[in-house]
Amino acid sequence: MNYEKKIEELFIELPEISKPLKGVVSAVQTGKILYVGGLFPFWDGKIAFKGRLGLEVTADQGMMAARYALLHGLSAIRGALGSLNKVEKMIQLTGFLATGGDFKDHDRVLDAASNLLSDIFGSAGKHARIVSGVMSLPHNACLELALILEVK
Repeated sequence: MNYEKKIEELFIELPEISKPLKGVVSAVQTGKILYVGGLFPFWDGKIAFKGRLGLEVTADQGMMAARYALLHGLSAIRGALGSLNKVEKMIQLTGFLATGGDFKDHDRVLDAASNLLSDIFGSAGKHARIVSGVMSLPHNACLELALILEVK
C-alpha cells in the first residue's frame, strides 16, 4: 500500500519535524525497528492544549492533541526513513497523559491516535498500546506519545 498517497487522500498535511533537545533525536533505528519518541501536540510551533486532562483540558481537546502529536510522529518517521512507504508494521503506541486525579477517559483520548494509524496504515497500523496518567509533562503539555514500528 502507498501510505504517502493515503495521507494525501485523507487531506492530511504533515507538520515540520519538531527540533529535538540537544543530544536527543526524534527517531532511532536499530535493525528493522524504529523508535520514535518525545511526540508533543505542537500546533503552529507551540504546544497546543496545555495543562491536565480533566482539569484545564477536556477529553475532546485531548483527542485533538493526540492527533497533533501523532502527526509529528509521522513527520519524524518520514524524516528518518525518507518515506512512510518504508513502514512495515506499527508495533506499539505509548501515551503519557497529564491528568487530574479522577480523569478516566485515557483510552478515549488515545483512540484518536490509534484510529489515525489504522486509517493511514490499514492492517499494518494495528498496534499494541500503553496509556498512563501522570502528574505533569514537559512544557506543560497535556500528553506525550512514543511509537515503535518495524521498517521494510
